[in-house]
Amino acid sequence: MDLANTTWMYSFLGRELPYQVTLVNGEATKNPGEFSSSFKLGQVVYGDVDGDGDEDAVAQLKGATPEGGRGFWYIWIAGVSGAVQLKYPIAETNCYALVLPPEITDGAINLTEYLHIPGVDDKIPCSEPGTGLKKRTITVITDSTGSPDGSGPEIWPVQTAPVVAWGGMCPGPANPDATPGLVDLWASPSKTAQVAATTEQDGVISEQINSPLVEREGWSLVGFRIFGVKSDLGGKDMACAWAPK
Repeated sequence: MDLANTTWMYSFLGRELPYQVTLVNGEATKNPGEFSSSFKLGQVVYGDVDGDGDEDAVAQLKGATPEGGRGFWYIWIAGVSGAVQLKYPIAETNCYALVLPPEITDGAINLTEYLHIPGVDDKIPCSEPGTGLKKRTITVITDSTGSPDGSGPEIWPVQTAPVVAWGGMCPGPANPDATPGLVDLWASPSKTAQVAATTEQDGVISEQINSPLVEREGWSLVGFRIFGVKSDLGGKDMACAWAPK
């Protein structure tokens, strides 16, 4: 797959509905002029993401807008009629987050991130990695239940470690407080997906900020943490999962 000469979906802030960016020799510019945005293909790692024996890819698309620069990592799945990009970014490289090149094993993506922790890493320049080490394993699943508009099966990124969760990026908490108690949660917006949490477990949930990218009829994406389950960042970080409305 020639990712340097193809059309991508790019989501501003990783939360907004994506718009198309067509790269030519790895670069693109949209709306030339005072408020133009430039895009550039970053690192590309090839491997079998979905375990079907074909060569897929995880690739970074760097965007520089008037609001600043961000690089999002996207999954591309090889198919019989060409490569398909998942519109949900799985990680972001910015001033306060460093993502190492993903390692792809058969059917899985292993991500390592170094995050700047507020109050702890304030004196570390944003050009250097923070002390917040976060490791995740992500794969993709095909949801055969179909989408609300009847367009058929969909491909979703799901996290398998350190906890089962949504594999795309979390929008971020809407407020600093979490609500005690868990509800039934799934790794993607389908009850055929892996279960991320149940009401029988102890933990907290957190409302996420508005994100058109992950709006789904009948579902809400929430942050959650299960007490007693080991994760990264001292067990204080939250994953995300889907709750029925």
